[in-house]
Amino acid sequence: MLQNASVTGTDETIDLYVLIDRDGTRRYVGLSRNPALRARIHWYRRHIPEVQRKNPELCAWLDTLDSPPSVQVLGPVPYELRHVVEGAAILAHRAAGCSLLNRRIGQRWAPEDRVRISAGMKRYRAQQRALTSV
Repeated sequence: MLQNASVTGTDETIDLYVLIDRDGTRRYVGLSRNPALRARIHWYRRHIPEVQRKNPELCAWLDTLDSPPSVQVLGPVPYELRHVVEGAAILAHRAAGCSLLNRRIGQRWAPEDRVRISAGMKRYRAQQRALTSV
C-alpha cells in the first residue's frame, strides 16, 4: 500500500512561485501546491469585493492583464518552513528592487501596512476614550 506524504507529514513540500508581468517584472511571491492554478484563481477572483479589499494593488494590476499572469516556480519548499521561506523570498525580491504587490511578508504585515494599521488603531482608541470620558 502506498503512503501519501501529505498524510504522514514528513516529506511534504509546497511550491514557491512568482507572478510575472508582461515585461518580465516579478510582481507577487506566493506558495501553492499548484502555482498555475493559483495564478488563474488570483486572476478570476480579482473583482470580488473581499479580495479587492484585502489587496487592492494586486487586483488593480491583474485588471491590466488580458489573461492570467505568467507563473515561474522558484522551487519546492518544506511545508513546515513555508512562511519563513516565503517571507525571505519577498524580502530578497524587495531588496533587489522588485516592486512586489504582496501585502504580507510571510505571516507578518509589511512595514508600510503596519504603519497604516497602527494609525487606524490609534484613531479608534482615541474615539473610544472620547466616548467614555463624556
